[in-house]
Amino acid sequence: MGTAAPRVRAVLFDLDGTLVDSLDTIADATVEAFGRHGHHVTADEIVPRIGPPMEVIARELTGAAPDEAQAMYQTYQDLYYTEYIQQTPVHDGAEALLDAMCAAGVALAVVTNKNEYGGRLMVQVQGWEGRFRSIVGRETASHYKPHPAPALHALQALGVAPADAAFVGDTEADMACARDAGVRYVVGLTGARTADVLRAAGATHVVDTLAEAGSLLLGAAA
Repeated sequence: MGTAAPRVRAVLFDLDGTLVDSLDTIADATVEAFGRHGHHVTADEIVPRIGPPMEVIARELTGAAPDEAQAMYQTYQDLYYTEYIQQTPVHDGAEALLDAMCAAGVALAVVTNKNEYGGRLMVQVQGWEGRFRSIVGRETASHYKPHPAPALHALQALGVAPADAAFVGDTEADMACARDAGVRYVVGLTGARTADVLRAAGATHVVDTLAEAGSLLLGAAA
């Protein structure tokens, strides 16, 4: 990562699949939760759908009625927040990137489709308290991703204009949220989605690692 002046004043980060390597733990918790309601799904079915709120995934994947999907979501939450979240590893390069961003004076925020409690708990589990000046969950703003409201809410809290900001995420919802908020650098991280999918959803830049994202945003790469 470079030592030049950062290209942006603020960076908004997705959590799952971006800063934390949580796809496996989310999928495992979902398989167990849905199974308790009589819906047998596999991790391979869950992972490509991670991004929207879990009750949306429940309806789409199992055909559950809204009330049942909400109950499935509650079971998932109970399992995930008590048993699975503590097992979530940090994504490769996340610690170094956050250290570099903070050292450069870049304001940081989390924009996640977890509820705000879940977002704050994940930050706490990873020992990242104090690094993020705003944590926006699915219910914090008027809408959740892919709507631009969560990104705009975070930027307002940071006091930074979209033209001076970046968003780093790994799904179509992240890219669309940032694009429609007018964020200057919409950075897609491959893994959950391909580069083509991320670009089609609005990514201005696509990277394979968080180190590449740091080089881009901290001035070492065009």
